[in-house]
Amino acid sequence: MSCAECTSGELAVDWTCLKCGVCLHDKCIERHRANKAETTHSIIPKMDALFQAPAGTSKESNPDKIEVHGPGIEPEGVLGEFDPTFNVKTQGAGPGRLGVNIRGPKGSFNVKMEKHAEDKTMIVCSYEANEPGDYVISVTWGNIEVRGSPFKVNLQNKT
Repeated sequence: MSCAECTSGELAVDWTCLKCGVCLHDKCIERHRANKAETTHSIIPKMDALFQAPAGTSKESNPDKIEVHGPGIEPEGVLGEFDPTFNVKTQGAGPGRLGVNIRGPKGSFNVKMEKHAEDKTMIVCSYEANEPGDYVISVTWGNIEVRGSPFKVNLQNKT
């Protein structure tokens, strides 16, 4: 697949915009967002290996195997001190596509997802939380909510 935003002809693309259904190079992500500024994009690493069952395993999706943990899903926090990152472990979940949707005081949020540097079954997710209020983080695998989702986070101003 080639990049939707450039004509380099380079087939190695590392990112997918789920909203637009296109593949992108690292250097083309900002251009893609700028060209369609009215759209809230969900750009994730192109991780085909995470969305398929490893050889010799079940071909059925199992969202119950997904583990979500980290400070970004803790129920309470203080703005300025809160770490909005969390990890999604996909080992043993079979084929599926990870979905992360975050809603908060100002609507929906872009979620940044990156492959973990050492664990190929782990995805590191983060979002911006700049306003006090309630945030709802929905995590799905193959369009099915994973265990514990949605996660509810209440952020307060410093007192």
